[in-house]
Amino acid sequence: MRVFVTGEKGFIGSNLPKAIKKQRMVWVSGDELINKEVSKVIDHFGGAAHTKKKGELCVHRNTQIFWENFFEHNKIDVVIHNAAVVGTDVVALDSKESTLTNIQGTYQICRAAQKLKIPVCFIGTTVIYDTPKYQEVAITEYSDLTQTPTLYGALKRTGEDIVRSVCDNWLIMRPLFAYGGEGDMNSLIAKSIYATLNDKTVDMFLDPGKIKDYMHVDDFCDAIAIAIKKRLWNNDFNVSAQVPLVTGEIVQMICDKVGRNVADVINWKPQTDYLGNHILSSKKFREASGWFPRISLEEGIDRSYESILKAEGYNPLEYLEKAYESDLDLTQFYPDYK
Repeated sequence: MRVFVTGEKGFIGSNLPKAIKKQRMVWVSGDELINKEVSKVIDHFGGAAHTKKKGELCVHRNTQIFWENFFEHNKIDVVIHNAAVVGTDVVALDSKESTLTNIQGTYQICRAAQKLKIPVCFIGTTVIYDTPKYQEVAITEYSDLTQTPTLYGALKRTGEDIVRSVCDNWLIMRPLFAYGGEGDMNSLIAKSIYATLNDKTVDMFLDPGKIKDYMHVDDFCDAIAIAIKKRLWNNDFNVSAQVPLVTGEIVQMICDKVGRNVADVINWKPQTDYLGNHILSSKKFREASGWFPRISLEEGIDRSYESILKAEGYNPLEYLEKAYESDLDLTQFYPDYK
């Protein structure tokens, strides 16, 4: 089975190849094809490929015809559609590009894949749920969706609708708080470790008294690969570690690893935490696949710390710093902030 991943340079995308290979499937790298087969790209795919800053193929600037030719030429069996702008703050910084990528890009990828009868696995988000209704119980795939989403949540919810309506065979995988060291641009764990090591402060759009449930990216990528290997088409699955902790307790675990008071570098913005307690059941997926997480939070924090220590040119505060430089108040993009 030959698998192509959109957004292969992103956090989840860059961690997927080893999970794909573990399931004895073949990962097809768009980056390698573009760099090593330029003449074939032009001859077979209808023009020079449009790439993004990091070198990966752009899902919305390349046409549907381009993607059809690309998939057919490379004998793609499954597309993991992971190319998306993620995070409430990141989406707000460039709403136009976010919309083009998350909506137009998803539509073109799905249309091209459907033309060739290729299944599409879409990476979703649990932000689409009406989380305030489920502060005392775990969210399931049957929980109510939010009626007042952020732009990020609205784009991802629409992306799911596109996948379901366009593709005959589809799969939606929603992670809860995936983290994992270098490449992780969003999590509490990555941002606080990096800020502590580099003597910076970081605005954290979370309430330290609320419950969260972090899952290592390797476990989530394994879940995706297993679902594809087992051909669990036409299902949506929520995937979580199911080991929820109060956010402040997670920070203490990071303190124990780093050997410094991480809380000193965090500027909490509790009013922006519109999700509150965020707990997710992955029972449906576990029963369908046999998957379970293998990396404890303690081990995951250790891996993240070691990865960030060795990283060069990595800065998970990049988007926050960009907002500060633009004198942009990110709190305005979070619902009910007062």
